[in-house]
Amino acid sequence: MSISEALAGFTVNELQSTGLAETYYTYVLKSLEAATFVEFLTVSKNILENSSGEEELKKAIQSEIIGNAGMNEIAGKVITMWYLGTWEGSYINDLSYKEGLVWNLMHSHPPGAKQPGYKSWNIKPVNSNS
Repeated sequence: MSISEALAGFTVNELQSTGLAETYYTYVLKSLEAATFVEFLTVSKNILENSSGEEELKKAIQSEIIGNAGMNEIAGKVITMWYLGTWEGSYINDLSYKEGLVWNLMHSHPPGAKQPGYKSWNIKPVNSNS
């Protein structure tokens, strides 16, 4: 969760509030080779433990994850998963679409999935001048 926090820019609490942390972990675990996933987690753990501040953390992520082709690919998929709810272009489940971080970032809601609700655009707004 901590590496997701650093990559996505949302707090662990915000990520957990999606209700998808365990689902995503399990999905990534099944989608990657075990050795690759363990390597990503090990690199991430080392970065988090050895970085004493925000700037040092950013530099370590840049050099050890973004600068490494294999790690960069996984990091990109993890970021996309949190923001869009997809892994390699497919939605992980219905909730992943609804809880994608992109909606929070846009101060919006997923069309057809959350308030104001399906077909709410069909109802004329109340005119405060009438």
